[in-house]
Amino acid sequence: MNKKLSLAVTIALSITSVNAMQFQTLGYNAIGMGGAGVANSSGSVATYNNPALLAKKKYDVEISLGGGASTYDHGAGASIQALDNSGFLDTIDKASENVASLTASDKQNLINGKNIVLGMNGNAVEIAPHAHLAAQIDGFGIGVFGFSDVVATAVVDQAHNQLIVSDGTNYVQIADDGTETSSTQGAYDASSMQYAIDNGLTYLDARGIAVIEVPVAYGHKFELSGGNLMVGGAIKYMTGITYVEELKIDNSDSDTDLKQDETSSSFGVDLGLAYEPSFVKDLTLALVAKNLNSPEFDFVTGSKATIDPMVRAGIAYDIFESLEVAADIDLTKNDTFVGDVKSQMLGGGLNYHPVSWFSVRAGLMRNIDSNDKADMIYTAGLGLGVKWFQLDLSGQMSQNTSTVDGEDYPQYAKVNLALISRW
Repeated sequence: MNKKLSLAVTIALSITSVNAMQFQTLGYNAIGMGGAGVANSSGSVATYNNPALLAKKKYDVEISLGGGASTYDHGAGASIQALDNSGFLDTIDKASENVASLTASDKQNLINGKNIVLGMNGNAVEIAPHAHLAAQIDGFGIGVFGFSDVVATAVVDQAHNQLIVSDGTNYVQIADDGTETSSTQGAYDASSMQYAIDNGLTYLDARGIAVIEVPVAYGHKFELSGGNLMVGGAIKYMTGITYVEELKIDNSDSDTDLKQDETSSSFGVDLGLAYEPSFVKDLTLALVAKNLNSPEFDFVTGSKATIDPMVRAGIAYDIFESLEVAADIDLTKNDTFVGDVKSQMLGGGLNYHPVSWFSVRAGLMRNIDSNDKADMIYTAGLGLGVKWFQLDLSGQMSQNTSTVDGEDYPQYAKVNLALISRW
């Protein structure tokens, strides 16, 4: 099997058992409106985005079913493709069979791939599926929300940076100009890239955490002299599946039966507020705090994965009956599995719904953290259908791109499909 394809299969198999630790962009409105959902997600997904909005119900009942996935190339995706194109790993395999069989073309493959491997250190690739089934009944909300986030990060031993290859008997060093000289087992063990790959010193560190939430939520409206104050909360049972594994960079002898996963349970507490001032009609200011009790899940290594509290503020305003504008900002920085990258999102957008059976949305969002590479993210969404059966498609893609086989692809992309029914 092609090395790149085999690696992709291994990561894909891992995805079914891992999930995320940051504030997810959830819901047909939020995904298309630059991530904004804290002040404008009344209905079934308010249970996740802000339970206070359950008190701002537009319908007696709303049920939604949705799912999708996002991908984010933090450098490793393009590097893996470039490494595969170079023929480096196939040539390493050939050398391990018979060093003397290497041709001038084979040696050039090794030279071309050398700097690609060394430059991969710290680069990552991330895949994050998500799904939910949720219902709003009057001021109550229930549902099942699942989020996944698996990250494979390249760990390259920089001390083993020489093209010294061996078939177990003969040792040959190849210089950057293609010159071949004999070498020794000592030099091979101390500085060979082939040795580092074969012995797990250079590898892909795959890890993630899966969280499935089953919340029960309620929102209540207080009519005050200065406006409406909505207060809501959710108590949720949480199942966490953590995953860690070292994948060989050439995918040889990789363990894909997920023996490194660990399942544990916890519970979480979310609280939300929303305020509609009487002096500005159709304006909503909102705040939500999720996982206030810092739920923990076990890693198979014995360490803990702690989901720290997440706080997000939002604002929404109906410019006129058919046009809504909204924006959100994270007030906390949330951990990720990607090096020093934190998640602190800022974004917003417009929702135009001129008739009951049609809506279109657009927005912008970005991670405030300076270590994030995606830069600006463009979002859009489209909803079609009568209120009791609506189909909604939404997506996101980054301004920055990765180049694979000469083609540019969004460095980050997300897609979501949802079915909504209201009465």
